[in-house]
Amino acid sequence: MSSTPLRIVVVQGHRNTSGGNPAESARTPTIANAVTAALRNAGHTVVSLQNDDGTHDNWFDGSLDAVARRVMTLHHQQPLDLMLDIHLEGDPANTPGVFAIIPDGDGLRTLTPYTGTDSAASNTRDRAMAAAIAANIARETGLALRTRGVIAPGVMSERQTHVGADLGWRLAMFAYTAPGRDRLVRLVLECGNIVADRAIIDRTDFPAKVGAGVVAGIASIDGPAPTPSTSFGQIGTFPVPQVITVTAESMRVRKWAETSQPIVAEWPAGTQFWARGWVVGEEVDGNPVWWITGDGVDDDRGWRVWSGGTDRAGLARTPTLG
Repeated sequence: MSSTPLRIVVVQGHRNTSGGNPAESARTPTIANAVTAALRNAGHTVVSLQNDDGTHDNWFDGSLDAVARRVMTLHHQQPLDLMLDIHLEGDPANTPGVFAIIPDGDGLRTLTPYTGTDSAASNTRDRAMAAAIAANIARETGLALRTRGVIAPGVMSERQTHVGADLGWRLAMFAYTAPGRDRLVRLVLECGNIVADRAIIDRTDFPAKVGAGVVAGIASIDGPAPTPSTSFGQIGTFPVPQVITVTAESMRVRKWAETSQPIVAEWPAGTQFWARGWVVGEEVDGNPVWWITGDGVDDDRGWRVWSGGTDRAGLARTPTLG
């Protein structure tokens, strides 16, 4: 399970008065409830939005906009870490595969203006969580990762949806929840195509396997740092790139995993970066693990960052390290 239990809201797609594809909305409660159960069993605190009024009727008596506003009400009552809006895809091309849509709304029209940025580039944790959850659902269920019309396997920008690309509007679930973006990871999870993936979706164990994939995906992002052997030069690669945060006052970024190597950058506390893996390098304060930067999508520099000054090391914060 995740090293840090999260507070999560699970939303059942189209189970509101705004409606949607009936074939999809008929299936989302079973999947969403299985995800809720799996997350609770893993130790997370979960609010099932359609059932949080005590009725357990898998229905929200209000519009899609009201659903999004309800998420923010819950967030204001007690901060949420993750919103999972559960759907099945029904695009006209019947494109197969599981994927998660992430917020990327700068420049799109919206009824709820916001300050700052709510772009894919700024929502690094949303992207990492989307990739991890989609990859693990694919692994558990046998669904393919969607690779067409996405920014990375299993990860779609809201700009690539019909609402964003064709209509030029933000998705309501992202527009209304933008004020919570500093803490709240927001994902619309598309658990396969309702036509192309029907043989898998109709399996009786499909909802439970989706739940298992969600739990595994979260754990891969929030789990503890790796504990490799002490063989110098040993390299490990993450199944899904991880978002790492600098917690030291300042971190020297180096070409290779030794303090004698050239400094290529210096990052202050709070800097977030992608790591595609780790390497055993020079031991600093008893810790030989260094991150290898890069997300495997853009041009990776493959710089080395000592893990002891980051949030994934589990070590005390210290000033200027490496």
